Amino acid sequence: MRLEELARRLEEAGDELAGASTTLNIVDPGARVLGADSDGALGQLGRDLHRLLAAALTSRGREASAHGARLAETAHAVRRVAAEYRSAEEDSRVIP
Repeated sequence: MRLEELARRLEEAGDELAGASTTLNIVDPGARVLGADSDGALGQLGRDLHRLLAAALTSRGREASAHGARLAETAHAVRRVAAEYRSAEEDSRVIP
């Protein structure tokens, strides 16, 4: 695999993770699904579970976004390295 191909694939993976970060917030089924609208201890348990679920989805979304950004930075670094390799190859051809 060439460096440009690697950079492209890293960038695509980063984009995929960034997209997943927004999708995770949409996944929340709502508190009612967990019985949060019930009275008493079961309703409280449903509300507590939903609060934990929402916090977990938010955290995973932030993590996915951060990993996506890291992959984009890595793709950029790979492209810089590829450019430096090309430059070194061109310079080596000029030397008599």
